[in-house]
Amino acid sequence: MKKVLVTGISGFVGQHCAAELLKKGYAVRGSVRSLLNTSVILEGIRKEVNTKENIEFCELDLMRDSGWDKAMEGCDYVLHIASPFVVKEPKNEDELIKPAVEGTLRALKYAKKAGVKRIIITSSTAAMQGGQSGTFKIDDSSWTNIDAKNVSTYFKSKTLAEKSAWEFIKNQTGDTKLE
Repeated sequence: MKKVLVTGISGFVGQHCAAELLKKGYAVRGSVRSLLNTSVILEGIRKEVNTKENIEFCELDLMRDSGWDKAMEGCDYVLHIASPFVVKEPKNEDELIKPAVEGTLRALKYAKKAGVKRIIITSSTAAMQGGQSGTFKIDDSSWTNIDAKNVSTYFKSKTLAEKSAWEFIKNQTGDTKLE
């Protein structure tokens, strides 16, 4: 059975992705900040699908290297969904930006090291449409203008994380390359 690491499984998107993976016959390893939250997560996922014990959890921190090697072990794929989100603007932008960027780079680095076949990184239109004015077209060359007035920290974090991911993919070395 193919196994998928789902980072950020405690969130709305993460739980729904995990449920869909389980429905399709994948085993899921979900990352959480604390293993104390897993019963609530399991309850939510089990409303959608019988997990058949094909789900397990691991503790990961977007800002620390510890645990990432073990989390990737035996995984064929990674769905990197984890990224901080807040309703209220933080006092310090780094509270959102650093975990978004560093967490994305950690997911990529450890997936590559583990020989994961494919990684999918969830992004947002926030990475493409912020700081625009007037009528504009969004395409694969569109990026949020992080220096524009009134661009939220969340938009900046998603933009910088995605740009970092593209840079990582572009600059890969060695025989094993992530797609």
